[in-house]
Amino acid sequence: MNGREAAAVEFSLEQPDLAALRSMWTELEQRAEITLFLSWTWIGTWIEQAGPPDLVLVGRAGGRVVCLGLLRRSIERRHGFVRSRRLLLQETGDEEKDAIAIEYNGFLTDRSIDFVELQAICFLRRSQAKTGKFDELQFGGVVEERFDAIRKSGLRTHVRSIRGSAFVDLKRLRESGGDYLASLGSNTRYQIRRALKIYASRGPLSLQAASSVEEAMRFFDEMGGLHERSWQEKDGGGAWRFPFLVAFHKQLIETSFASGHVDIARIGCGDQAIGYIYCLNRGGWIGSYLSGFAYEADNKVKPGLVSFYLYVLHRLKTGGDTLDFMAGDHRYKMNLGEAGPTMYWFSVQERRPKLMIENALRWARSHALPLLQKLRPRS
Repeated sequence: MNGREAAAVEFSLEQPDLAALRSMWTELEQRAEITLFLSWTWIGTWIEQAGPPDLVLVGRAGGRVVCLGLLRRSIERRHGFVRSRRLLLQETGDEEKDAIAIEYNGFLTDRSIDFVELQAICFLRRSQAKTGKFDELQFGGVVEERFDAIRKSGLRTHVRSIRGSAFVDLKRLRESGGDYLASLGSNTRYQIRRALKIYASRGPLSLQAASSVEEAMRFFDEMGGLHERSWQEKDGGGAWRFPFLVAFHKQLIETSFASGHVDIARIGCGDQAIGYIYCLNRGGWIGSYLSGFAYEADNKVKPGLVSFYLYVLHRLKTGGDTLDFMAGDHRYKMNLGEAGPTMYWFSVQERRPKLMIENALRWARSHALPLLQKLRPRS
C-alpha cells in the first residue's frame, strides 16, 4: 500500500486470546502513527490490570489487519433520568480505572489507509445485535483532527471536554543551537533565572535519571509523596488517590524501563529533591505524564519551572524530538512550550429520545438561560 488510500475494509467483532491479540496489535502498530498510548506497551499493561476487553474490533483489507479497537461496555446514569448504554474505546467507564487518562486515543489504524475510523464507527452502529444495543460510542483523549473527521461526517456527536496541550520542539531547538532559555517569554526567563539563583545559594542543582528499575520505583514513590502533598493543599488529592493508576504505572515501569519506554528523573538541590519528572517514550516522542515538586511558601522558588528547565536541557543532550506536556490547561505548559494538539472527550450518539431531551436541556442552559438573564429587567 503506497500513499493514503480509501480502501474497502471488512470488519468483524472478535474475542482473540491475549497471545493472538498481542501478535495482531504489535504487527499493526509498526504501520501506525501513534504515541506510546496506543502501543502494546501501554495497551498490554492496561489489559493485564483492567481485564480483557468485551470485544475486539478487527478491520482487514486484502486479508491484512488495518484497524483494531478494544471495546468495553458500560452503563452511565446522569441527571437523574438518563441511563446511557455506552461502548467505550480503550477505556472502561470506571473512574478509578480510567484515571490513567489515555491520550492520543482512537482506533489503531494502518497509516496508509484513510477513512478507516469512520468505516469502523459505521460498522459498530450497524452491528448492535453483536455488540449489544448501545446509546453512545464514547471516545476519550482524541486529537482534534480525528474528532473533526468524525463530526464533519454528519454523525451526532456530544463533546464532554476539550483540553489544550503544549510541547517543546526539541529537534528544532537543538538544530537552532539549543538555547532553551532564550526561546521562552521574558517573564518566564526572569522567573527561572531568579529561582536558579535562590537554589544556587543553597547548593548545587543536579538532575539524576533513574538507571535501574529499582531506582525508578524508588523515584516513583518519592514523586508520589511530593505530588500528593501539593494536590492535597489544593483540592484534596492528586493521581495517587487512585490505587489502579499507581499499580498500572508500577507495572509499566517494571516491564518497560529496560526498553526505554518510560523514564523518571530526580532533580535535586544539594541533598534535597526539589522535583521528579516521569515520562513515557516512543521513538522521538516524550510525554511528560506525572511529576511531583517540593513547593514552598515563597512563590519566588519555582521547583516546577526549574525542574522542567533542567529536564529540557537534559533531553537536548540525550535525545528526543518532542517533549509533550500533554493535555491540560495548566499555565506552566504554555510558559515552557508552544501550543500543541487539542484533545477531545466526546461520544457519538444514537438517535434516542432521552439523549435528544438531554441535549435540548443542555442547549437551553447554555443559550436560552443566559439570554433570559440579559433580558430580565433590573430592579
